[in-house]
Amino acid sequence: MPAIRAIDKLEGILASSENFLQRMHELGQEPLQQKGLRRLFPPSEAAEMVGRDRTTLARAEPEIGMELPARNPGNNRRVGYTLEQIQAFRRHFGTLPWRDPATDSPLVVACQNFKGGVGKSTTCVNLAHYLALRGYRVLVVDTDSQATTTSMFGYVPDAEIDEDSTILPYLSGYQTTLDYSVRKSYWPNIDLIPACLALYEAELAIVMHLAAQQDVEKRVQFFMELKYGLQTVADNYDVILLDSPPALGMISINVLMAADALLVPSAARMFDFSSTVQFFRMVHNYIGKIDPTKQYRWISVLTTLFDQRYESQKQFFEVMRTCFGDSAFQRVFFHSAEVINGAAQFVSPYEQPKPNRKVLEMMDNVFGEIEVALLKEWPSKRGLLSERGIA
Repeated sequence: MPAIRAIDKLEGILASSENFLQRMHELGQEPLQQKGLRRLFPPSEAAEMVGRDRTTLARAEPEIGMELPARNPGNNRRVGYTLEQIQAFRRHFGTLPWRDPATDSPLVVACQNFKGGVGKSTTCVNLAHYLALRGYRVLVVDTDSQATTTSMFGYVPDAEIDEDSTILPYLSGYQTTLDYSVRKSYWPNIDLIPACLALYEAELAIVMHLAAQQDVEKRVQFFMELKYGLQTVADNYDVILLDSPPALGMISINVLMAADALLVPSAARMFDFSSTVQFFRMVHNYIGKIDPTKQYRWISVLTTLFDQRYESQKQFFEVMRTCFGDSAFQRVFFHSAEVINGAAQFVSPYEQPKPNRKVLEMMDNVFGEIEVALLKEWPSKRGLLSERGIA
């Protein structure tokens, strides 16, 4: 059998696979080829989200100039509200959960682990959706050249996103703020800084740039660049989520230095546990060399892909809780075909028009614990936490 020229073979593979990815994106998009949040929230659910009863919401509609929601022709009841309308109600009634800028700082949370396949990007996207539903202002920054998070927000990396739309121009010194890269998503209160393959290619350029620096202090300072960049846009948000590359590199170190907190997804399996321990060892070593005074609000492991059918995973989860102690969240992200199948079509359970309530309850429990960890860092929320019996 004659040998196949590599370039020719790869061109054929890319042509068919990229065409498939494009079709998958279109399945998750509206007819106009623009992905949208099509989920409607029934009046009872909307009332709970806003913190008012259904009647109060209905009476407020004309007060805030809201376009009347669609009604069920069978019983003339409102079909449901959009998230944008719910946000309008929250603004009207003063129930938005935003941080107090006088006392609370924006929180930068890195979803990071050097082990692939642990649900890092899935966790980042679903956490962003959860926080958005709760009413927070969220910025998602994709720093992973695989750009899974960017894809989940409806973009085809490299075809629709080039390096000028990513963090690269700022890291390279061509931009002085990150404003140029922030784009609105189809979620009313989530903005996105996207990624593409160029981020991977940039790693070599960054190494060369650092090697050219004779001043050691300037070399170290470079690892703070993403932190400084985020500060130029942070005032617009409550939470900034960083999806990092699944490997140690120049960009991932920038992510480590920019983060206020580390959310570390890890499956309850031996090789994932070993990889997570190695991740902590490398973080310890590099942080010690770059900035020994670096502080995190918290570092916590989130158990993902947990399949309770297997006794070995239950046992290993207990091992993880023992080893990580208070550096592990108590709730676990269960293995879910709903989440996996949705991700394959670039759709999260939170944006399904008819979501699986059991899956949403599981995810709400997981992300609710993370939300509490965030609220504890805002002085203005102490009263709220006290009312909920949380110290």
